Amino acid sequence: MTPLASGLLLAFLLALGAAAASAAQIGPPTQLLPQSLPAIVPPTSPAPLPPPINPGYVAAPPNGLSPILTQPGPVYELPAPAAPSYPPPQLPGPIDNQKMQSFRNELLGQQWRLQRNGVSPDSQRSREIQQQLNQPDPQ
Repeated sequence: MTPLASGLLLAFLLALGAAAASAAQIGPPTQLLPQSLPAIVPPTSPAPLPPPINPGYVAAPPNGLSPILTQPGPVYELPAPAAPSYPPPQLPGPIDNQKMQSFRNELLGQQWRLQRNGVSPDSQRSREIQQQLNQPDPQ
């Protein structure tokens, strides 16, 4: 052991001895816990009750049931919705014309996607689309 390590060990032991001696002069340590613990008594639960007995059917009142209970529907009339203060929107045309225009736009979009992906205009699908686009309107 080196002289430095032995000196440190000696200093530690002296400090430990001094602490033990001062603790012995102070007196006995104070008691932190009570001498006797109170007995723990489990709580008592009430006695179980028997299940309820079905009393049977209740007799109807002598003047009959209330109409609120026997008639379906709301108790009071609901107010009519107020008419809008603006006119209904005008559609661009009959529904069939809108569907035809939507179909034509979809065909044009398919044709554009095929051209963008490098598919030749002479391909079978491109020719089918072009034939559908060239059909006259049924009107």
